[in-house]
Amino acid sequence: MGADRPNLHPAVWAFAESLLAEQRRGFDGKCAEATLISDQLWRLDAERNDGRPVTLAGAVRHFEGAVMASRMVRPPGDPDHGKPVRPCSVCSALLEALGVGFVG
Repeated sequence: MGADRPNLHPAVWAFAESLLAEQRRGFDGKCAEATLISDQLWRLDAERNDGRPVTLAGAVRHFEGAVMASRMVRPPGDPDHGKPVRPCSVCSALLEALGVGFVG
């Protein structure tokens, strides 16, 4: 793993890498959505007793009823700060695969 590669859960990286190159274009793993999903997957891993990492399919139930909203974070005074922003194509597909709704 490179020094600049975000510490996303392996299931998130595997999901992203399974998508077509066109859909992955521009994805660097630094999206808030991928990070938040990874945080939950790491937590699920810590709760397991068998030492195996959780899969996306195994995590779907955990995300049942979940929704997410994303906002732009900009410097003070920037008029775009706080505006809703849609997830990138990888994160949109990830949220859909987990049944996480998006509100924006």
